[in-house]
Amino acid sequence: MSTSKTKLRLSRRRFIQGATGLTAAVVAAPVFYVKNGWAAGKQIQMGIWGGAQGEFIKKKVLPGFENDFDCKVLAEEGSTLGQISKMRATKSNPSYSVMFVDDLAIPICKAEGLIAPLPKDKMPNLANLYPRFLQGDGYGTALGISSGGMFYNTSITPPASFAELWDPKWKQRIKLCSAKNTPSMFFLIAAASVVTGKPFGEAQYEIEKAWDKIAEIKPNIQNLYDSGIQAVNEVAQGQADVGGIEYSKYVYPYTVKGVPIDLAFMKEGTFAGINSQVLVKDGPDMDLGAAFMDRMIDPKVQKPLAEFALIAPPVAGVDLSKDTLKYVAYPETKMDELGLFSPDWGFINKNRSAWTEKMNQIFAA
Repeated sequence: MSTSKTKLRLSRRRFIQGATGLTAAVVAAPVFYVKNGWAAGKQIQMGIWGGAQGEFIKKKVLPGFENDFDCKVLAEEGSTLGQISKMRATKSNPSYSVMFVDDLAIPICKAEGLIAPLPKDKMPNLANLYPRFLQGDGYGTALGISSGGMFYNTSITPPASFAELWDPKWKQRIKLCSAKNTPSMFFLIAAASVVTGKPFGEAQYEIEKAWDKIAEIKPNIQNLYDSGIQAVNEVAQGQADVGGIEYSKYVYPYTVKGVPIDLAFMKEGTFAGINSQVLVKDGPDMDLGAAFMDRMIDPKVQKPLAEFALIAPPVAGVDLSKDTLKYVAYPETKMDELGLFSPDWGFINKNRSAWTEKMNQIFAA
């Protein structure tokens, strides 16, 4: 499924410019203000992503929402671990209403009583959410999905299977994601799948059987990387042939600019990196927080967000451009074709510390 033969020059600026009609589209007539008069003058605080996606939300989503509800939203940028820390620190007196986190955080937040179940009666757009992206038994929703796989320099023939990564032809030519980063857990699952012959959904519970096999790949590993962006650039420059496992959101921004880098979709399947949102338990004005979460999964917001960030929408009925569809796992039929898989993070989180230590021992030796 390589897209390397199609060199598109799509810039973030073009994506943003294409979304300039978003604010106008979601500003409603005066009758809408009456309908949402309950929110007039209210203010909520929330944690969003940093970087370009955070800027997009602040510039292209928040103004329309604030206009429609006659309210104020204070958006604070951060990362998943930082968002969890903020909720923990304010648990006795919550100051946040909504938090953006990665999917792996939802079991943690739920277990610690940091988040609340979603009020479905106040989020009509949940009707369009693909069931697989209603998370934590109704404690969160996806906002955008990246594909996780091996990236490669397009001057080579990419591996078609994770099992091929052990071939001696890759000696010192693979950059492997560091155990510090979440996609390293995907590699452990892939290795367990190679060893057991089982699909990811079953192999994730048999990581212990894969350690000898993981040690055998060491001669092929050039280094373990912390920065996905740096590793992608080094593979594009020919310093290595293959890298990963990594998220498509770090790879495709280069691919669309004509850089010789692409993702390899393996026969065993593709991993899902899921940006998500949760409602803070006992947070201020939770109804307004739920309304904002509902706005984030509205197709009118999902379309420009997906086209800007090259991430797949978690809801049905989003009419994406042809250029975007080349790079995202959408619609749901394409997710199924790619074997898009999201791990059991509750199980992974319990074992991650021990697995990280074991992985570090193997590659430090």
